[in-house]
Amino acid sequence: MSDDASRPLRVGQFSAYYGDRASAIAELIASDCDILAGDYLAELTMLVLRKNQLRGGVGYAEGFLSQIGDNLGAIAARGIKVITNAGGLDPEACASALRDACASAGLDLTVAAVTGDNQLDRLEHLRDRGVPLEHLDTTETLDISTTQVLTANAYLGAWPIVEALTQGADIVVCPRVTDAALVIGPAAWHFGWKHDEWDKLAGALAAGHVIECGCQATGGNYSLFDRHPDLGLPGMPIAEIESDGSSVITKSAASGGVVDGGTVRAQLLYEVGSPLYHNPDVIADLSSCTVAEIAPNRVRVSDTRGLPPTDNLKLSLSYEGGYRNQVTIGLTGGRISEKEAWLRNQVIDAVGDETQFDSFRWTRIGPMSSDGGTYDESTALVVINARDRSREKVSRAKFSDRITQLGTSSIPGFYTFTPPARERLVGIQWPCLIPKSSVAVEVVIDGKRTPVPWPPAPSESSRRSKRESTVTAVNWSDEPTSTTRLDTLVGTRSGDKAGTANVGVWVDSDEAFDWLRAYLTIETFLKLVPEAAALRVVRHEFPNLNALNFLVHGWLEDGVASCTRIDAQAKGLGEYLGAQHAPIPDKLLANSTSSS
Repeated sequence: MSDDASRPLRVGQFSAYYGDRASAIAELIASDCDILAGDYLAELTMLVLRKNQLRGGVGYAEGFLSQIGDNLGAIAARGIKVITNAGGLDPEACASALRDACASAGLDLTVAAVTGDNQLDRLEHLRDRGVPLEHLDTTETLDISTTQVLTANAYLGAWPIVEALTQGADIVVCPRVTDAALVIGPAAWHFGWKHDEWDKLAGALAAGHVIECGCQATGGNYSLFDRHPDLGLPGMPIAEIESDGSSVITKSAASGGVVDGGTVRAQLLYEVGSPLYHNPDVIADLSSCTVAEIAPNRVRVSDTRGLPPTDNLKLSLSYEGGYRNQVTIGLTGGRISEKEAWLRNQVIDAVGDETQFDSFRWTRIGPMSSDGGTYDESTALVVINARDRSREKVSRAKFSDRITQLGTSSIPGFYTFTPPARERLVGIQWPCLIPKSSVAVEVVIDGKRTPVPWPPAPSESSRRSKRESTVTAVNWSDEPTSTTRLDTLVGTRSGDKAGTANVGVWVDSDEAFDWLRAYLTIETFLKLVPEAAALRVVRHEFPNLNALNFLVHGWLEDGVASCTRIDAQAKGLGEYLGAQHAPIPDKLLANSTSSS
């Protein structure tokens, strides 16, 4: 427990991904944060770090060291704690490099490392124990040699962070932990929460989930951005967590962006499935939490119910799934469709079509105008993507060179965007579950290794959800409507989890949600997003957030690293849905216009 557990804990999120803005730590230090949390590890990043290791490089986020280096003095002077997963595949090496940086700066800061997530060398042991490594979406059993596996990391929770802070750590370097654990851990330590205080832990999980993606909580990637003046550069998010687990979401001082009910709802819906949001330490029932604007740029998130976690951990595997290559060609002026047809026939003759590859995708973007307009408006792009287990099929010699060699034998105005590229290794993502009992977690400080056992398993009866259905039948058939874009009324936020895309859709009022729930069925979703027609789509309701969440299984194929779509993380899928036209009741449009 912290020495001053009577006051709220201010947690600032300084990184949402590897490559986030370098100035964020200083920005949050100036905003009087107690804790700085930094997330670097998207599922794709783990694969990138592994490839770097195989080339003789480091397995952690080196950018973290340069980002924190100039701020170590201020962190020490103010007694700020730093919690990060920048340790990646080698948290002990990252912690060692950070200790060297502290020593060079003449600072006496205690740096801890958390270990235990890496299961790469234990996969055969897990199989011998009868763990099926069953895919979470498809239920298939992993049927490859473990020698093909590149990464295998379990998502650890918050209690190792609590242990490190209890031992006096100033900076805790984690490996693959859940994003929200970076917030749950310091909150549980600060307030002295116990393992079974589910509602408090769930509240911190909700707060952590809101701020984990940085400026997405403060106006970044916000579909309703045009309801506000120029948002400029949104500030970094801060969660002020209370002793009961509730929180106020705000942002760094004197910064751009906005924090309102919409930005918080959008992030609560980001990359989730059902309202029961699983974490190794607690399950947050997002159907219970409430969101309320209490002042400009201050939104309270409260009433989140918690349920005991399961006995399993998510294990994210990636393995060698072949190779891919890509060529982008410009088409300019008139007769675009005719040019595209000729070009496509030539490309198929040169390299093959979808029957020749494991995955082949032909995407045309634009043009805005095919009869006049500016040069840019008159240009379309054709993106040709191929993936195959055979390296030769997508090699430079057999794929990108052959397409480039069409240059003077093809359509008028033919040009490519880049020189012909070599093939790249593809990583297939495979999410599955393993028993917590198979994962041994330790905290390492100055060579001392402290095991951190998993909390006792709760009873099955305590895992029952306390949610109550609020579904009501609404008849909107007699209301006059106007056909207009969905995003005139609704907000959207979309993202990726392995091969599945999620699309959260929300509105501002209970009345609008009654209509949205009745209108936007799975069948209507598939009409508005016809590209998903052959895929499995699941819909979940979040009435307390006036929101729906759609899971589109297989939209991203076998995960980001393998996906041949031009938007391999489904970031724009929500915007695409919002741009579709729908018959929206006039009175809802009038209310939306008057409130915006």
